Amino acid sequence: MNTDNTSRDETMHPVTASVFTSALAHAASSVSLVTSEHEGRRAGLTVSSFCSVCADPALMLACVNADNEFCEVAEAAGHFAINLLPESAEDLALVFAGLGDDPDAPRFEHGHWTELSTGAPVLTDALVALDCLIDSVELRGSHKVYYGKVVDVRTPSGGVPLLYSNRGFGRLHLDPPDGPHAGDFSASDDDTADR
Repeated sequence: MNTDNTSRDETMHPVTASVFTSALAHAASSVSLVTSEHEGRRAGLTVSSFCSVCADPALMLACVNADNEFCEVAEAAGHFAINLLPESAEDLALVFAGLGDDPDAPRFEHGHWTELSTGAPVLTDALVALDCLIDSVELRGSHKVYYGKVVDVRTPSGGVPLLYSNRGFGRLHLDPPDGPHAGDFSASDDDTADR
């Protein structure tokens, strides 16, 4: 197998940012607030670029524009929280995206907040709150990728997550729990998921 891609790499160019973002707009993502606090200064923003990295150790990642004030606060604090928003929290998502009625209003005056182990702000109404210590930070283009070791989790109640797709918010429709695809989708020895 030839692994030398030098000639191919020289003739291929990355797509433009507008083509890339237009393509990804078709994906549906859950919406979260990523928050941190250091010496009384809170920072947070709405993100859809976050995911689990691995379960053992429990590790998450979140992508944040490197110019956002969150970066300075989180890196000084050494921690952050990921707050998965319920479908009823569209207004809060807009506020933390800087798109509320008053973009300059203090964001944390909206919603009810608590904290877990690290001291990062945690939304009491979040479907899931993941409290993380910063493991590492990588600068990739315009964004920083924050890897966080999950040290605490809060799952106060059930619910349905708020979604973002095609540059707008959406709702998830779930099949009944006794439907034909109910249950665990994890692979087992006799599953054919790898085909």
